[in-house]
Amino acid sequence: MSENKAENKSGGMASGSFWAVLDNLAQQGLAFIIFAILARLLNPAEFGLLTIAHLFILFSRLVVLDALAMPVIRAREPDDSAYSALFWRCTVAGLLLCACMFLSAGLVSSLFQAPSLAPVLQGMSLSILFFGMVRSYEARLVRQMKFKQLAIRSTLSVMLGGIVGIALAYRGWGAMSLVVQQVMASGLALLLVVLQSGWLPSLAWRARTGRYWHDVRQVSVSGVLSFANSNGDSLLVSIFLGPYATGLYNLAKRLTSAVYLVITASLLRVSLPVFAAAIGKPEQLRQAYLQLLLMMLFLMLPMLLFQAALAEPLVVTVFGQKWLPACSTIAALALLYCLSSVSELNNYVLFALGHSRWPPLLGILQLSLAVVLAACFSHYGLLAMSLSFAAAYVLMLPWSQHLALKVMDLPLKRLITALQPVLAGSAALLLALYAMARWWQGGAVLLLVLALLAGAVAYLLPMILLGRLRRGAEGSFDPLSLLKNLRNLKHRGAAAD
Repeated sequence: MSENKAENKSGGMASGSFWAVLDNLAQQGLAFIIFAILARLLNPAEFGLLTIAHLFILFSRLVVLDALAMPVIRAREPDDSAYSALFWRCTVAGLLLCACMFLSAGLVSSLFQAPSLAPVLQGMSLSILFFGMVRSYEARLVRQMKFKQLAIRSTLSVMLGGIVGIALAYRGWGAMSLVVQQVMASGLALLLVVLQSGWLPSLAWRARTGRYWHDVRQVSVSGVLSFANSNGDSLLVSIFLGPYATGLYNLAKRLTSAVYLVITASLLRVSLPVFAAAIGKPEQLRQAYLQLLLMMLFLMLPMLLFQAALAEPLVVTVFGQKWLPACSTIAALALLYCLSSVSELNNYVLFALGHSRWPPLLGILQLSLAVVLAACFSHYGLLAMSLSFAAAYVLMLPWSQHLALKVMDLPLKRLITALQPVLAGSAALLLALYAMARWWQGGAVLLLVLALLAGAVAYLLPMILLGRLRRGAEGSFDPLSLLKNLRNLKHRGAAAD
């Protein structure tokens, strides 16, 4: 009996993981395609208006709605009455937040000196109500490991909302086409999840213990920090530079953050159980850290360098000429996400080894530094602000790296030796890409295709040569063994779980 139960649980986890990954990939892919089409029909300022409104909605979800839901999701055995109580709490909270956003739209648009922002905020306020109403359904499906239903719901709602948004943008609705797209997607998500679940909340509002509200406060504080770290840069750009610059920054961030979401987030998911399994085994821990760092940089650097060096032909081909002012920002954010990925891996090492006080402190200092630098250099324009955000990571990374190396007792020389092949390949790739971008006289599409082929050779050749010269030496790196190492790490992570 227990064996069958364990097998069912294992199968449910495997199926849930598959559908969760598929859900993320489908949403990212569809959202990018829809964004690329809409970018050709709308201008950066119209996208900037939506980005500003979306920041208010995201803050409400992270700080209020997720805070109310998380204690129920984490509960040992939540029943239908708990989900019903959560539904009414989130619905009331969503209704209040919706009213606040609608009524304050005029004041907020005045503060941003953007009169066109008011109707966008008022239209988008309806999404908060939908998000509040759907939150208990999502919590219930997550606990039941029904990620397939969530994936179907997300894919259909994003796709249908995108089709409507594209049609309205083509007919000249401007920023309101984006509003209708977002509201329709959130409304469809609510409708589909209600139909899928076959469950309706009862009229229950049972009292909660002090422990519940304590957990709500903790999650709410974490939500504020999470919002500040992931979206504080967009908020600062919108405050200092307005909707047009915010639209340009949003495009640059979409391109570069996609690399982080696909590569870094996946490897970080593996890293914590791997590090936990290596506690008490110093050499195994050091080897795991170096492998993860090398794999992260090996996969991430060529994509970020490609975006930075060939930003102009890439932007013109995919989004159109009007988005060219975003190209310099793409290069700055490529540097930011590279440094951010290394910092995140260092944080995971510190967490795994019990030094949990350092990552939040480093995050707060990095954020404070970014705010100060951005405020000082905002009058120089979008590129200066983007470089300010990257500079905050540049200044904080040595401290983060020192702490990670210290807790692992990993010599700096060994780290540098291990990184040499990847850094050499990256330097060769960057030179090749910039040379092609400068002297190429043909079309942009052909340039991108040739750059992919030539860049792959320029990137891999130095690493293969260095690997052969240093075969058997400590820190040697063979890119051809990447998949094998990644598979071993996943097996060790599964064993730790």
